[in-house]
Amino acid sequence: MHPFARVDFNDIGSIIGWLIGQWWVWAIVGVVVLFFLVVWILPDAKVKGSEDYSTTDTEANEIALGFLQITNLPSGPWNDPTASGLSDREKKTLVDQWGVQTRAEWLEGIERLTTVRRRREVWSLYLAVRAELAERLGRIPKAKEWLAAITAEGGDKRDARSFVTAIEYIEQETRKHVGKDVITPSVFVKSLDGYALGQAVALTTWGVALGHADTAEARSIIRGINADGRPGFSSWAEFGLSYIAGRVMHWSDGKVDEKSYEKYGDGWSDFKAATSAKRLGPWATLSWSL
Repeated sequence: MHPFARVDFNDIGSIIGWLIGQWWVWAIVGVVVLFFLVVWILPDAKVKGSEDYSTTDTEANEIALGFLQITNLPSGPWNDPTASGLSDREKKTLVDQWGVQTRAEWLEGIERLTTVRRRREVWSLYLAVRAELAERLGRIPKAKEWLAAITAEGGDKRDARSFVTAIEYIEQETRKHVGKDVITPSVFVKSLDGYALGQAVALTTWGVALGHADTAEARSIIRGINADGRPGFSSWAEFGLSYIAGRVMHWSDGKVDEKSYEKYGDGWSDFKAATSAKRLGPWATLSWSL
């Protein structure tokens, strides 16, 4: 029988009776509405730090450079240099993925990330052209200005156009998700090194968990990564944007669209947490300058 067959739409009582009879529909609607209300009302989770280690001193500041990679795995509290949150299975996976079965391989991995930094020469050139042009203009160059400058330096216009479009898309999406108050209009991608540097810090802590080093040595290595890497950035926001852009560009091979950003740029949520004082994000309280 048709669902409306017994309803007399000229009789309010009949309509009310029919609506009451559809209780299961209203139950589903109620659950959905309640879910969205809870998500909207409840505050975002706080960033958890280990009580065994400081969250405010220089060592905390140095390890915070690896926050996005440490939380991406995750391998424990962001300020824990021993990566105590790793299970035996996760350790095995790390060894296989990173090829760090031995201490020598682990050290080589860190060295590679801090020197080669997953760089591609042509991409570095394009970004250097933009940074130089921005300094000369006193503002972020428009896409046409950036492309013209690359072409003037002998770059391939077609290749450069896809790169420029990709970087600007990553900046736009990350700024939208993290917030314009964090990634202000003056912040832009100057290099993709943030990804490799963040990985280097995380890999160092993982090495402690794998038995390749003790905490003291790990601290020393992390200190060196910061000394070499921080001068290339002016703020946590700039570094975080570089990390996201580096990750998306690396794994998408420069073919950036909505799908690839959703897959590889998902670290924006940790970026947002790291820069939130309400959520106890370390980047919100720790100075960029050591």
